[in-house]
Amino acid sequence: MNRWITVLCRVAFVVVCWLFLHCLWITWDGMRPFTGKADVAIVLGTTLKSNGNPSPWLRGRIVAALNLYRRQQVKKIFVSGMIETDTHFRQGTVMKDYLVQGGVNPNDIIVDNYGDNTYLTAVHFNELNNQYHFNSAVVVSSYYHITRSRYIIRKMGYKNMLYSDFSRALFWKDWQGLPRDCVAFYKYLLVY
Repeated sequence: MNRWITVLCRVAFVVVCWLFLHCLWITWDGMRPFTGKADVAIVLGTTLKSNGNPSPWLRGRIVAALNLYRRQQVKKIFVSGMIETDTHFRQGTVMKDYLVQGGVNPNDIIVDNYGDNTYLTAVHFNELNNQYHFNSAVVVSSYYHITRSRYIIRKMGYKNMLYSDFSRALFWKDWQGLPRDCVAFYKYLLVY
């Protein structure tokens, strides 16, 4: 019995160490700023406030995309999010409105209100890319969400240059998202 406990403890130790190293990788990978140019920014949604305004986490992502657009690093912005189940606010539309108020030409914004999760955003972006033929794209999200987002967008068929940029708005909540996204990466690896 003691032997099995020892083996189980060692396996648990290896798994915890692996997840810790993966969290370090996700942080390093997700916090590299984008300095080049791309055809489109892909902004992944997250929660809205109860009044329909962007939450601080979503606003950070939108501002990151807005800055890329203002610096002429991207030509178009693809915003993807869900329709909130309790309020029926559309995350994609809210993001578009915020970007338009920030000076983005409405014709340069593509809205997806059915990106209920990262996987669906990737599927919808790849369907859209069949029409637009983007040669390069920049994933814009919270730093801990970048690695998994890029992985699934490629897995769903995007073969061109794929970069990333992250929300500079950092929150205590990010420390909850980091281990969650680490585990979710392996779910995506196994399921999709």
